[in-house]
Amino acid sequence: KNKLDVASSIESYINQHHCTDEVAMDVLDNLVEDAWKTTNQARFDRGALLPLVNRVANLTKSMTLLFRNKVDRYTFSHGNKDRIRQQFIDPIPL
Repeated sequence: KNKLDVASSIESYINQHHCTDEVAMDVLDNLVEDAWKTTNQARFDRGALLPLVNRVANLTKSMTLLFRNKVDRYTFSHGNKDRIRQQFIDPIPL
C-alpha cells in the first residue's frame, strides 16, 4: 500500500467499528448480499419501475464482481477491465 492510497472499504470499516479484518469482511459480504436480495425483491414488487430497477440490478451485479471472495477489487482493480467487458459489453448470448 502506498502513502497516497485511500483506505479500502474493509480498512474503513475496521477503523470505524474497531474490529478485526475477518469481521469486517463478513459484514461487508452480508451487506452486499442484503443489497442483492433487496434489488431482486424490487423487481417483483415494482413492475411499473422495471426499467429503472433493471439498471439498479445491473449495478448490484457489478458489486458482486468488485467485492467477491473477500477481495476488494474496487480499491485493487487489477483485472477489472476484462470483468466489466464480459458483463456489460460482451454478454453471453441466450
